[in-house]
Amino acid sequence: MEFGDFFSAPWFWLAVGFVLLLLELMAPGTILLWFGIGGILTAGFAWVVPGDMPMVNLLVFGIASLVGLIVGRNLWKRYLSSSEDSDLNDRGASMIGQVVEVHRAVRLGVSGSVRIGDTVWRAKSQETFDVGSFAKIVDVESTTVVLAKTE
Repeated sequence: MEFGDFFSAPWFWLAVGFVLLLLELMAPGTILLWFGIGGILTAGFAWVVPGDMPMVNLLVFGIASLVGLIVGRNLWKRYLSSSEDSDLNDRGASMIGQVVEVHRAVRLGVSGSVRIGDTVWRAKSQETFDVGSFAKIVDVESTTVVLAKTE
């Protein structure tokens, strides 16, 4: 059996497809997924249209993988990878709007602190807040939260 005969065998393309799908499990992203699907589709083509056509099978594999890559990644991005919470990895932005309890008094020009979850954050404000009072976070500047009165 010559090397070119492998490209004509459906089992070869099926093995290529499944190996690429297994490698996808270990690799980040979804690149190998589309090549694995292209290999499986080529196996189906080689099974339905038998014959000694290694170049045609390579062409089918290339086209199926390329179409899968372009169309599949666009669909994947549009429908499966969008996040409802755009502030998911931005802790500061996700804290804006929270009402917190003042841990150490905040005075105009003097920073105090607030407890957010299990962490104490430095706080500042244009208003005065006593210990135990509640304030709303309106902004985050580096490691300092900016407070305002709650409505």
